[in-house]
Amino acid sequence: MSTTVRNLNNILNHIPAKEELEALNEFKKLKKEDISDIPELTREQLVMAVKARQLRKEMYKPVKVPVKINYDADVLEWFRSLGKGYQTRMNTALREYMLANLNK
Repeated sequence: MSTTVRNLNNILNHIPAKEELEALNEFKKLKKEDISDIPELTREQLVMAVKARQLRKEMYKPVKVPVKINYDADVLEWFRSLGKGYQTRMNTALREYMLANLNK
């Protein structure tokens, strides 16, 4: 029997644990919750949501541009101490700052 067929059989024959069933039941309850007490969005909130959505669409896959930039040594060291992916984290921090200050 191939590994794929064996894995498929394991999945099909899986009996959910008690915790899995409880989590599923909680999820089903969430669908039925009363949301009538949630206030409607204002026009300004809707406009901001549309702008944010457009911005995300425009920046979904931004082009990466290689640049030479100087950081304070302690800032760079701190990001590097976080391990692999520190440049991505730096980019994320800069993006969050940009988005927070976009409409100022």
